[in-house]
Amino acid sequence: MTPDGHQRTIVVGYDGSAAARAAVEHAIDRAKPEGRLVLVHAYEVPADHIGASYSNVMLEGSAGYAAGVLDALEADCERLSTVEHERDVLTGSPAVAIIRAAEVREADEIIIGSRGLGRFRSVLGSVAHDVIHQAHCPVTVITERMVESTTATPVAGAAPA
Repeated sequence: MTPDGHQRTIVVGYDGSAAARAAVEHAIDRAKPEGRLVLVHAYEVPADHIGASYSNVMLEGSAGYAAGVLDALEADCERLSTVEHERDVLTGSPAVAIIRAAEVREADEIIIGSRGLGRFRSVLGSVAHDVIHQAHCPVTVITERMVESTTATPVAGAAPA
């Protein structure tokens, strides 16, 4: 809790990537000892499938897959049991879902991973870009490059750079 009695709330966007997992780990550290995490996973059914006879099946399958992504995270990340957390599986654009979850919960911070798909992709729009520019609270972005640099192991006998 903060000195004014407010429980620190951190929203974490999670898509199963290495950068998203690093974001969860960072959020756990930021939330301790008495904060809480909101794990957000969003999914969409392509617009051209909405209204088709099989759209409900696709929607249910997507919702099941999304819940499974968070189930796998909870099973694999033992540190999640050390902090209060809840799950939020939402339909729609990931950026919009993350921002909406943060606004509804009056989050103190958003932490997300970014796969860093390059300049061309950023012109088309990325989740991190959209969240940074639309969120009403601080946003921390963990890039996949950063994750790779911290997990790289030196080659035996290699000279230091």
